[in-house]
Amino acid sequence: MESGLPDYQAAIDDALQLVYSQHHRLISQLHPESFRELTLGDLQGGPLGRDLQRLAALARGEVREPKDLVLSAIDAVLQVLFWPAAAEDYTVPRSFWDTDLGRMLALAKYRAYDPTELVSIGSAAQQLGVTRPTIYRWMDDRTLNYVRDDMSGRTFVVRRDIDNLKRVAAELSAQG
Repeated sequence: MESGLPDYQAAIDDALQLVYSQHHRLISQLHPESFRELTLGDLQGGPLGRDLQRLAALARGEVREPKDLVLSAIDAVLQVLFWPAAAEDYTVPRSFWDTDLGRMLALAKYRAYDPTELVSIGSAAQQLGVTRPTIYRWMDDRTLNYVRDDMSGRTFVVRRDIDNLKRVAAELSAQG
């Protein structure tokens, strides 16, 4: 484990209790008799709790997992936290990435990528022929996948997404 990194347990427990209180609120409107009281230990031992513990270990550098498993676990957590019931999709507020849980997920995601798979925001803008604000907008609407390195404070765009956008632009240009 790298020194100086938090164990993230408080952030994990806060997230589990937040989701649990939301669940309780919803079930009380749907079918209150079906509600079963769960302890923090129960929540920690459930699928979300186990995913959060794995992601914390990844963020601390204690373990490594295949990138697709890491990204899938992070997406599952973000969906639970941010996907409203009647919405077709979800958005993650930028401010979330400044919370302890957000920093944990960002570091786990950053560690899942090889540095050669990441491009600076300035380079991404240059390669795509757009401005930096456009890159940020595409990051917010998930057109471009990105990772934050909380240690350096830098944000990187995933190279594969830049290549895909360039390919789509070239195909559209060839058609038009």
